[in-house]
Amino acid sequence: MTGDTGAQMKKSDEIEEMLRSGKVVKIEPMPKPVVPPPLPAGILKSEMTREDRLKIIAAKIVELSDQRLSTHKNPKYVALKIGSGPYSNAVVVHNNLVSFFIRSGDLLNWAKKEEFDPVEAPKTTPMNEHKLLFRGLGLSDIEAHEALFREIVMESVRMIMDRKPKKK
Repeated sequence: MTGDTGAQMKKSDEIEEMLRSGKVVKIEPMPKPVVPPPLPAGILKSEMTREDRLKIIAAKIVELSDQRLSTHKNPKYVALKIGSGPYSNAVVVHNNLVSFFIRSGDLLNWAKKEEFDPVEAPKTTPMNEHKLLFRGLGLSDIEAHEALFREIVMESVRMIMDRKPKKK
């Protein structure tokens, strides 16, 4: 049977008519609709805290890299930290903003082609050069454009690695 209600009603009417006339009818159970199980409390979007949303987005970004999340507890943001010290956050997830370092013009054009609108971060420090902010970036955006964001995350990690002083 199809998912169309009209087709189901027509099929039911045909079966009923065949039963009345005494014909042998094979009746199959109706397929049950596939409904995902309910999510536990705290996972529903309406019940999620801001921190939970930040952590979920940050965890997805970490999956796209070979790095780890910062262990420094900060209630304002979640960061993908490269090494230690100041200016070591390659990616920062904060409220409805996600910041990346993008040096490649091709990568920036790819993001714009995919209808993202990254804006330059304020140049408050020299470290903010090539830092771009993606407003309203959500988990679904990252999953839908996984190849793009994998490249962006890796570019951001490379930039932070290049900035770190080399140990002698």
